[in-house]
Amino acid sequence: MYDLKPILKPVHVELPTCMYAMKPVIQHGDGVATAAQSSTEDLPEMQALAAKQEKILKQLTELRQQLVLMRTDLKLCSKPPQPNAQNPSSKTNSQSKSQTKKIEPINTSFLQDFVVNASPENIPYGLLALKKLWIDRLNLQVDCFTHSTVPKLSEEALNFQTQITGFDPKLDNLPRIKVTLIWKNVGTYTEMITSPTAYVPICGEVNILRFLSRCGPSEFNYERNDDVVEVDSILDTCYQLINKENIKDKKQVLKILSSKLGKTPSFGGDEVSLCDIAATSAIKQMQKALAKDINPSMSKLIGRVSAVVGF
Repeated sequence: MYDLKPILKPVHVELPTCMYAMKPVIQHGDGVATAAQSSTEDLPEMQALAAKQEKILKQLTELRQQLVLMRTDLKLCSKPPQPNAQNPSSKTNSQSKSQTKKIEPINTSFLQDFVVNASPENIPYGLLALKKLWIDRLNLQVDCFTHSTVPKLSEEALNFQTQITGFDPKLDNLPRIKVTLIWKNVGTYTEMITSPTAYVPICGEVNILRFLSRCGPSEFNYERNDDVVEVDSILDTCYQLINKENIKDKKQVLKILSSKLGKTPSFGGDEVSLCDIAATSAIKQMQKALAKDINPSMSKLIGRVSAVVGF
């Protein structure tokens, strides 16, 4: 190719003195220069920064190791004592002790009266279960009324109403939550209203049980357990079982719930848990449509919970 004369003549530029001078990175001839790059790496400031970074990384590694050891120690301390051959009953005792939850005084500042709107076709059996399980800890006082949208209560709803209003706690000085249960045509979306002026309802019996477990006795609060994520998953499945409109979808959800139960007698071990209550209430509400799809394990669970809480 032919040569061209330079278009621009060399121009002298006065560089400001407020900035530090830097050797050119690009040199003529062989391209990128390595001398300038290596000289930058050899600066005392860069060496000090690299040493500081190395020290921080070392401290982070030591901190991580300490956290791992602490977590291991906590898990070892939380394990119950192993049974021995001389005392075979120690296994049962250790299991019962490990499942014993700390009982704390109820914070009455969290207790407030509320209204529950429920359809007589979708009876909130969970309220009756909690009232009976909490009989020695909290007075869940329930008063029932019928809305004009419900011309007549079913026999099942009348029996439920008789049960939930027919007994009181044995102790008179227990903390109290007053629940006004109104039979209303709200379908499967049972709603709880804590503030009539704001009217921000909590929809779904499962979510009402979640709310009550937080403000009720501490030993019934599932969020204090290690398996809180699994419990929430089971409760969500119970919610879907009630609120799915298609029968085919309900059957599929019931299969998922049954697989979560497996062959165990209940979701909560020896004690009746919130999952057991929610699952039993949901299946009882859908029993007419899903009677043929309830497997033996789920039937045993329903029978066990019904016997304990008196459904």
